[in-house]
Amino acid sequence: MAILWTDPKAEWRALLPVALTRIPELLALGDYHPERRTGPAIWLRCVVDGVIEAPGLTPGRTPIIYLPGVERGQLRAGEDCPDQLKPLVELMYRGVLWHHPNGRDWSVMAFLGSSAGPDLDIATDQGTIAALLGALDQVALTSVEEMRDRRLDAADFNQLAGADAIRDILRWMADPEGTRSRLAGSRWYAFRDECRRVLRFDPEKDADVSAGASLGEGSGRWADVWTRFTEAPEAFPGVPEVLARSRPGEELLFHRDRWPDLNEEDEESVQRALAKLAGLPHADACRMIARLEEEHAHRRTWVWARLRRSPFAMLLEPLARVADSVGSAIGGMTPDDVAEVYADRGWYADASAREALALAPAGEEKIVADAVRHLLEPWLDGSARALQASMERQPLPSAGNQATIVAGEDECLLFVDGLRYELGRRLADRLEATGSRTTIAHRWAATPTVTATAKPAVCPVAVEVTGNQLGATFQPVMRDSGRIAHVKELRGAMESAGYQIINAGTLEIPLNAGARGWLETGEIDKHGHHHRAIPFARQIEHELDSLVRQIARLLKAGWRSVRIVTDHGWLLLPGGLPMVRLPKHLTESKWARCAVISRDSTPDAPLHPWYWNAGEWFATPPGIACFSKRDEYAHGGLSIQECLIPDIRVEGAEDGRTTAVIQSISWVRFRCNISVQVRGGSASADLRLESPSGESVASLTKKIDEDGLASLILADDEYEDAALVLVVTDADGRILSQRNTRAGVDS
Repeated sequence: MAILWTDPKAEWRALLPVALTRIPELLALGDYHPERRTGPAIWLRCVVDGVIEAPGLTPGRTPIIYLPGVERGQLRAGEDCPDQLKPLVELMYRGVLWHHPNGRDWSVMAFLGSSAGPDLDIATDQGTIAALLGALDQVALTSVEEMRDRRLDAADFNQLAGADAIRDILRWMADPEGTRSRLAGSRWYAFRDECRRVLRFDPEKDADVSAGASLGEGSGRWADVWTRFTEAPEAFPGVPEVLARSRPGEELLFHRDRWPDLNEEDEESVQRALAKLAGLPHADACRMIARLEEEHAHRRTWVWARLRRSPFAMLLEPLARVADSVGSAIGGMTPDDVAEVYADRGWYADASAREALALAPAGEEKIVADAVRHLLEPWLDGSARALQASMERQPLPSAGNQATIVAGEDECLLFVDGLRYELGRRLADRLEATGSRTTIAHRWAATPTVTATAKPAVCPVAVEVTGNQLGATFQPVMRDSGRIAHVKELRGAMESAGYQIINAGTLEIPLNAGARGWLETGEIDKHGHHHRAIPFARQIEHELDSLVRQIARLLKAGWRSVRIVTDHGWLLLPGGLPMVRLPKHLTESKWARCAVISRDSTPDAPLHPWYWNAGEWFATPPGIACFSKRDEYAHGGLSIQECLIPDIRVEGAEDGRTTAVIQSISWVRFRCNISVQVRGGSASADLRLESPSGESVASLTKKIDEDGLASLILADDEYEDAALVLVVTDADGRILSQRNTRAGVDS
């Protein structure tokens, strides 16, 4: 097995010295120099087959064979293949070729400008191409971010090829021998001259620690070197190690941010402090976090944070928000009072605690988990007890006492399991950042806050659901049929009510004017039940990103708005929620945060009415306790985190442009009737031959009327079996939407 890299014009050859130092599995066709991993075809074949060894070749990795001056067609020529290449022919069939998706050999220009590569914007004139090939080894060592977001031309590549003391001294510090090898001959002498002239430093005579000391001191032009380093520190991976060896022994009064070892000392001091946090009284622990944040916040602006060498400095930001937030109790006379306080400021504590857990450095998860638990637990429990006390004065809404969630015209309901309120706020922030118009409200989840009870309550057919006996699984039934309100029954009822149910793999576009949609997505609750607190917290960012993409797809597909709903929230506490005892023989079923009590038992546990039937009661533990094992993630009880859920409406950004979505095409002989959703201006329809830019074959283009309808007639029956494209254009002729069609074929 091998990867063959053919290069008929030998364009990539200048990259070989660099590539051989960076890719240990690379071999090259050329003169026999095993120590450089180059040799003739027969030698390459023997190395791949394991007959002989190549010095420095990494065992266990698939060899990459670079073939300068060889076209892939030569290897496929069979008997016509040149004799010197024949040993490599078989590798074509038990290996792979690295080539362009169109099957051609990768040229330098094609790869660098491709989305499969760096996707750079490069001028295509011959001067630029020549300059690029002349500077290829320097291009390979330049950060992609330095070359993006602008058009590159010959001047850019000529500058890369020339001596740049500021850049090259950093490369030399990171890799002295490799840099000397790459800047062989005249380029090395030019580099030395520039260093002596600009930096008063000779890389041939002076030690790397002298350069490190000058860089750390940052005087004169060395300040420019430091600036260049901080702009793209990832491009110079060896520089931090040089700086760590270069710091003078005496106490430094300036530029503490220049020395990675001092940053590491600060990191260790934060780590030690956090390790002691759980042993402090709660108020003292909060003050300690505030003090640590004041002392170390500035380190988040240092280059070491960008290089991910300051994880504890990064962690202190959300921890400080937790410490600040838990200093204010969540309470109120009624549940709505509690909700208003939580929606105003309380949710920051939960969001910040989750974000802190997600930032836990590898290997230090327990320290972070213990710190978050110590800060958060008293506030969580107090908030839950405050809500429970308020419910004794005013119960949460039961079925029929809270507005039913329904979709408006051209609106899709997006159900996300377990999107608790604080995640809803974070999701709304992300959506706003994309330009979407977002409004967020809140409502109460059905209790107990388990999916079986709570999900039917946020379906648009909730009025068709009722509760009989509570049973062991907290499931209501369909009012007419008496069947359990499972997913299948609820979706059937929604379809009967005119809702378009969108499943994985089905079209996400609205299928008719004024459509109302229902789509279920997200795995937040699934991750919560299957992972410990820290891995779960790290999954959340991916889930929010996925939701933003899903909502963007729905809006792009033609939905006017998306309304995001959920069934319940949850509690999250690393180390596990506290437990209270509820003997199993007193219950019909016992879940983490709720239980069904046996008919003839009287347990010592608070009882609350079931959302779907106030005559049925369930037990719930006080505060944030659990009846079963000490789960870190749980729901089903009565806390503000479980019971208060977001209700978010999202509309696409208004940019003044006309948009159109083709909703249906139907044919009657040679007449094409269409339905199109148009917003923002007028639009017209046309039938074109074979492609969107093809010849018009409609007798007349037609304007889409106010109801989104138009009718087109084929100009001639010769197009009856032709491949056609229906296009919708704005007043300027810009194509807004298109769909392939054929006379007589509805879609």
